[in-house]
Amino acid sequence: MAIEVLAGTLRDHTTLHVGGGAQLIVRVTTDQELIDLVRNIDQRGERLLILGGGSNVVCTDQDFPGTVIVIAVMGIEWDEGSVTVAAGENWDAFVSHAIDLGFGGLAPLSGIPGSMGATPIQNIGAYGVELAEFIDQVSVWDRQDNVLRNLSVAECRFEYRDSALKKNPSRYVVLSVTLQITRSLEIPIRYEQLAGVMNQEIETVAHAVEVRDQVLRLREMKSMVLDSADADSNSTGSFFINPTVLHVNAPQGCPTYSLTESNPLAGTSVKLSAAWLIEKSGITKGFGLADRDSRIRVSRNHTLAIANADSGSSREVIELASYIRQQVFNSFGIELMVEPVLINCELDQLTRV
Repeated sequence: MAIEVLAGTLRDHTTLHVGGGAQLIVRVTTDQELIDLVRNIDQRGERLLILGGGSNVVCTDQDFPGTVIVIAVMGIEWDEGSVTVAAGENWDAFVSHAIDLGFGGLAPLSGIPGSMGATPIQNIGAYGVELAEFIDQVSVWDRQDNVLRNLSVAECRFEYRDSALKKNPSRYVVLSVTLQITRSLEIPIRYEQLAGVMNQEIETVAHAVEVRDQVLRLREMKSMVLDSADADSNSTGSFFINPTVLHVNAPQGCPTYSLTESNPLAGTSVKLSAAWLIEKSGITKGFGLADRDSRIRVSRNHTLAIANADSGSSREVIELASYIRQQVFNSFGIELMVEPVLINCELDQLTRV
């Protein structure tokens, strides 16, 4: 299939629905098309933006001065104890497919929007599970060395919502992800909120189909599942990452989460609830900058999400996110880090008194 030129602007290709135009927006459906196009653009020294589902980016209102490639390479190959999934496959559709085939371990990651190619970049996680637990290798086109590579878990350097892929956005183009998964529909429940709605204790076992149903219900209640009828789902999901601080610096009453044993800070530090910090700094669900007549607001169902309810702009997103981060810093001295990738835009510098 030939490369397809797409109409519209970045607003039309991202879940937050903000962003200007571009010199060219195209969709590619094979690895070879993708590699050839990326290589040609790099040889010409032109700007390039890679998109999958567009669920974790904030694009500037100004036009992007280069080519935007939307990856639509499809394919799922099962092997003994592993599966290789092409970058363009829809993540949640794959999770559902895996459960149907008896592989239930990914059920807690149900409902996360976006495509497969983006999942290792962000090291997606939810309800006590991170994708890095399942990854065997990530196949990439290395733009720096002009070669195909299969990156091991160690080479990916996975961290909480981070990876070497995210730290080097101009180097790697994800082609596919190989996962090691076990054929079983009985999985442990590791997250207190999920255990609560399932009337179970932490680390007890539940059926993957029921886990998926409950996770989707929880995400829908928070507008964290894409829904054209729900304006609050026009977002990037969680806008801020749960911060890690020393135990002694954790604000009294703030919910905390233990770090994984592999984390070098485990034992001395703890992860805090960013949502709690935001709420306690005075930001409520549905909050917006009324004095600036902004069309962007905090989700009415989750204070970690910033929603585009009415054709807002990336400038308004940045203004609100900057305000929230400053309020949290003023209240607790804690600097929140942004989870989505910011394209040609950035939050205001914190005012430090």
